[in-house]
Amino acid sequence: MLKGLRIVLLLVLFPVVMAAQEEGFTQQDFDDVYLSEIKEENMQLSARIKTFPDAVKEVNKQAAQAIRNKDYKAALRFANKLDSIDPKNADIKNFKGKMLAKTGDSKQSIKAFSDAIKLNPDNKWFYINKAGAQADAGMHAEALLTIQELNSRFPQWSIGYNYKGALLHALNKDKEAVEAYTTALKNKPESALIATNLGDLQLQLNNKPAAVEAYNKALSLQPDYKRAQEKLNVAKVN
Repeated sequence: MLKGLRIVLLLVLFPVVMAAQEEGFTQQDFDDVYLSEIKEENMQLSARIKTFPDAVKEVNKQAAQAIRNKDYKAALRFANKLDSIDPKNADIKNFKGKMLAKTGDSKQSIKAFSDAIKLNPDNKWFYINKAGAQADAGMHAEALLTIQELNSRFPQWSIGYNYKGALLHALNKDKEAVEAYTTALKNKPESALIATNLGDLQLQLNNKPAAVEAYNKALSLQPDYKRAQEKLNVAKVN
């Protein structure tokens, strides 16, 4: 479900760690645009961390070590401790949401992401994280509402429409999904990954010419994007 679109970031406070949550979708499947957007958010997060109180920084180091050890239960304990020290910190709420998701508590994870959005509604990725948690819990309609809120707040951000397209497809609204991907490609940043997602959907809809056009669009945006080239080769053979 939502293959290639589960761009939920594991935004750990320090160091910053990111991970794709979609099985079979690795970091290599991201295009340069997505990686650049993620890098920019990570840089901004790192800058914010430098302003945190020393007590938060110290606990955060322990949380980071737990993440490196893949001990997410311990990381959640540290997240709760961070939250008790600085309960008005949106980044901590976001981190707590990720650890709750990793430990299987989707309901509280969604709540934590909602809290992060309330504290800082201008962080685009908080909406993506919340929608990802909702989608993981099978709440695709609710996830779509979250993304529509993101689209309304950031109407020119292509990645938001990309996620909208994936969710509409999950809800069997493929015509609207095509429209969402098309809107994404009219906005910034222009992404080979988004064009490839449109091509994949067109191919599923047996619209081969439109699929080939989308894959070629992806390669015009990033000629070395292997996923688009592989999909184009398949489309030409079939």
